[in-house]
Amino acid sequence: MNLFFSDLKFIILWWSIYFIVGTLAIPLILNLFKNFWDKGYIYSKTIGTLFITYVIYVLGIFKIIPFTSVSLFCLMVFFFGLDILYLNQNNNLLEFKKTIRSHWKIFLLEEIIFLTILTSWSFVRGFAPDIEGLEKFMDWGFVNSALRGQFMPPLDMWFSGFPINYYYFGHLVAAVLTKLSNIDSAITYNLSIASVCALTFTSGFSLASNLIQTLSKKINYKNIIIGGLFSAILLTFGGNLHPLYKISQNIIKDNGKLVLTKDTITKAASSYWYPDATRFIGFDPDVKDKTIHEFPIYSFVVADLHGHMNDIPLVILFLAILFSVYSINSKSVLNWKLILILSLCLSIAFMTNAWDFAVYGLVFAVFSFFSRSFKYTVIHGILIIIFWYIFTLPFLLNFTSMAEGLRLSDMHSPFYQLFVLYGGFWLISLPFVLYLILTKFKKTSPADIFVFSLIVVATILIIIPEIGYIKDIYIFEHRRANTMFKLVYQAFILYSLISGYLLIKFRQNIFYKLLFILVFVSHLIFPFFAIKSYYGLTSYKGLWGLNFLKTTYPDNYEAINWLNKNISGQPVILEAVGDSYTTFNQVSIATGLPTVEGWIVHEWLWRGGYDKPSVRQADVQKIYESTDSSEVKTLLQKYSVQYIFVGDKEREKYPALNEKTFTDLGFKIVFESGLTKVYKLN
Repeated sequence: MNLFFSDLKFIILWWSIYFIVGTLAIPLILNLFKNFWDKGYIYSKTIGTLFITYVIYVLGIFKIIPFTSVSLFCLMVFFFGLDILYLNQNNNLLEFKKTIRSHWKIFLLEEIIFLTILTSWSFVRGFAPDIEGLEKFMDWGFVNSALRGQFMPPLDMWFSGFPINYYYFGHLVAAVLTKLSNIDSAITYNLSIASVCALTFTSGFSLASNLIQTLSKKINYKNIIIGGLFSAILLTFGGNLHPLYKISQNIIKDNGKLVLTKDTITKAASSYWYPDATRFIGFDPDVKDKTIHEFPIYSFVVADLHGHMNDIPLVILFLAILFSVYSINSKSVLNWKLILILSLCLSIAFMTNAWDFAVYGLVFAVFSFFSRSFKYTVIHGILIIIFWYIFTLPFLLNFTSMAEGLRLSDMHSPFYQLFVLYGGFWLISLPFVLYLILTKFKKTSPADIFVFSLIVVATILIIIPEIGYIKDIYIFEHRRANTMFKLVYQAFILYSLISGYLLIKFRQNIFYKLLFILVFVSHLIFPFFAIKSYYGLTSYKGLWGLNFLKTTYPDNYEAINWLNKNISGQPVILEAVGDSYTTFNQVSIATGLPTVEGWIVHEWLWRGGYDKPSVRQADVQKIYESTDSSEVKTLLQKYSVQYIFVGDKEREKYPALNEKTFTDLGFKIVFESGLTKVYKLN
């Protein structure tokens, strides 16, 4: 536990940066969420970090100011000045002070919740903090490349000479916060996971509780807090019905019938493997239609700092703004504030996780269709697309789409499997839908229409992969996998957000309450298995994520430390080409220094084909193994290589490695530890 108390200083500093950046956005927040009981306070953290990141990104794209700590602090001072100017206009300052005095306890409550979740999940991460496995190398590499870069876009650390051709804005947010905090990125990687978890919980609580508040004329703190917490818990920590289904199936398999005793349940549960809940359709039973259907708690557990997870706070912010601004304005008024801010949100969503642009564009369209005139739905929609394109243009200038077109689905998910995954949400949503139909949508509030819209969109997102999918580089057996993954992930979020509202709306119905509690408890079985399986929770290791490297590759680790301390900028360093999801390319991801070719399949995806990565793969092998100095020299010049790394993975990959050629060409050893060496062009 002493190690955890040592980590607390990093957690508090990280929280402090979030608090300060969020404070800069409070005047805007209070303007956007005037009708919210909590004034949308918690969204200040999301808006503050996203806006500063977006501005430094655009200024960096056009080489106006560099990506440095000084630049970021200057931007913060500039935004503080804008706040002062805004507050000194009209009666803004009086209103601001009045709101702070009347709502400070509510703000404090949400701040405490945020800090509690941030600290709690940081503690959990401390039991398995290693930045290793799945997509962690890629995600951390993006962050470190951004941290090293002077301007935007960040360089691809696995394809020297080119920018990242992926959705990296969420990684850039982590880099911004890392620069502001001056904490080692091997620690902030884990803090970033914990802060997304905390923002997911608190943002979900805020949106759900403000929907609930519309159910009564006066603020009913009991209802809004209970309902808000139910939504937040289900959204952040809830799973699906798969554990319940699989454990029951195992009991029947062992006993011939469903025998619910402590021994039968314990035995059946002992063989349950939590990732199966995200790899069910196509895997159990095994068919040639493998799919992926994840949800937030799985992301928080496995801890890939990936786009679909990074974007959760932003999409909740989008929904909150949509509900707050759109639902209280006239149905026949052109709302420029809504247009501009939703356009920017969708732009950042696209740069973080491209699918979310389409998903939440659909949410806007459905809610707008149900809540205002067709004319203004179309006008708002067209203007939002236009401004979305303008806001996204700096990113698009250096980005090439990886999509290969639409295909019709030739395989379909069995209904019982869909029910196992989403049946709990359907059970608690169906009574609300039937209620609206039976009452013929009379006396519906904006909140009712909003909740109904989210149910409609969530259901559509589950249906779409049964009709068609986006073709990508996934092999034929996994053709629907990515489309289903990106769509149903958002469906889970939408269903979870409205759950607390439904509970409070039907709170007088004892049968509905029992049904809801049954579903709620069933969904919370998953995190019990997932957290225990992944983390063990027996030995706290701290937030620093490089223990695995220090232990397994100690000489490489020492070399990486030397490179980080002694090399500025982003000169090209050569290292072995690696297969995806392996421990190859440690140097480029841990330093942010670009290498000629990294994880080959990832670059295959990002570069739109295998041709370019395959050429580089062959060239790297020639550099390491060729005895022809002239050939090696030509290739080194071709890729502007200034450093050559020779370590465990290079010796493993290239048995015929020839170091003599490097010295013949004028490279000298600038670092050596064991068999690991770093050569530099003399």
